[in-house]
Order: sequence, then C-alpha cells, then structure tokens
Amino acid sequence: MNDEKYIDIAIDISKKAKYPYGAIIVKDDKIIGRSDDDTIIGKTMFSHPELQAIESASKNKNLYGELKGSTLYVSCEPCMMCMGAILYEEISKIVYAATLKDSNDIYCPELITNIDALKKYSNNDIEIIKELHREKAILVLKDRARKTYN
Repeated sequence: MNDEKYIDIAIDISKKAKYPYGAIIVKDDKIIGRSDDDTIIGKTMFSHPELQAIESASKNKNLYGELKGSTLYVSCEPCMMCMGAILYEEISKIVYAATLKDSNDIYCPELITNIDALKKYSNNDIEIIKELHREKAILVLKDRARKTYN
C-alpha cells in the first residue's frame, strides 16, 4: 500500500471513533497498531488516537525503540503531548491529514504547536508529510461538529 491508502484508513477510523480522530502505525508494510483497537489508554483522558495506536502496537510487548522505522498515519496533526510519545518511541515518519488549526476552528480548542519545531527534539530524522487528504479529514470534523453542537 501507499501513503494515500493508509491515511484513508486512519480517516475511516476517525469516522467511527468517539472523537473524530483516527490513527494507525505501519511497519514493514503491515498495520501493527490502530486507534480503534481496545487499549487501556482508550479509556482515559489521554485517549488521543496517536497514543492509542502506540499502545495497540505495544500490546503484550516491550516495544521501546521497536517503532523505529514505522510510520504513523493520523487524521489530524499530532498535538504536543502526542509528539512527545512519537519522539520517545522513535517513529520515523508521520503522515497527517487535517491540521491542528483545522481541528481548533471546526471541532474543539487546540493548543496550536509547530510540529517542525517539536521534531527537532527527536533522536532520529522524522519525515513529515503534511495535509495528505486534508479535505477528507475536514469533512469528518465538520460532520461531527454538526452532530455534536447542533
């Protein structure tokens, strides 16, 4: 598969999620973590899809450093908290659709951060592909906002 197919999976997950965000982790062309997997973190206030996907990939394993070489596909740009986990786990590539500003403007308040500034704290060089299929993710945010706030 390619980036476009994988980001579409993350966006599809966001359509069914409690909050309109979804993520998957891919390594060696295999999905190893999903935010719609039943994880402990999914039942806490820290249930961001990036953290759920990391927890899913780590189920029954001690994966510290094992996510190096993996790609995180997420329907919305990672927040500062999630970027900390991404850096800690040494994920090598991030592909996201909607921006934090999109989420802030459409669905819920966000602390807008600069993902490029945060990636400088990484031990490895993280590749970031921004706004791939952004309009699809924005439609999910708008649809959920309409259902939630109207």
